[in-house]
Amino acid sequence: MVDTEFTEKCMKARTITIPPTVAAISRGELAKSLAEQHQNNSEYFIEGAKNLVNSNTPLLVILVGYFAMEHKAHQLLALKGYKIESHICIQMALSRIVERKDLARKLSEMFESRQNVGYRMFLQNNEEGKRLADKIMKEEIIPFLEEIDKLIQEAK
Repeated sequence: MVDTEFTEKCMKARTITIPPTVAAISRGELAKSLAEQHQNNSEYFIEGAKNLVNSNTPLLVILVGYFAMEHKAHQLLALKGYKIESHICIQMALSRIVERKDLARKLSEMFESRQNVGYRMFLQNNEEGKRLADKIMKEEIIPFLEEIDKLIQEAK
């Protein structure tokens, strides 16, 4: 039996007000602290992704690697004075604020891959999955992180 709360929250159309997902921040201590937090998170996620390549769950590299990429982008954008709390706004900021549509596109593509792994894909543990995970790590995730690191060095 479906109760009233479930019906109201899940089965009826609703109008939702969403507060802004981007805030301008000063480039002072707050920006530095936020950037450091995202740097640590990115390092944490990339270490986890590296450990997954040859594991029994290799395709989780895509999921965890995406978060390493996103946090690295957050780090750069914090140094440029922005705190962003939206996947799409991170991509837009890379394209418009950093003027790197290529990086925005790569993050967007990895987001789609992450969605496929997280929700739609039939996951298997086999050698093909490990090869795919290794390829994505070497050709997509690591180069993205390295390019953002170059931009971070330029921003300092």
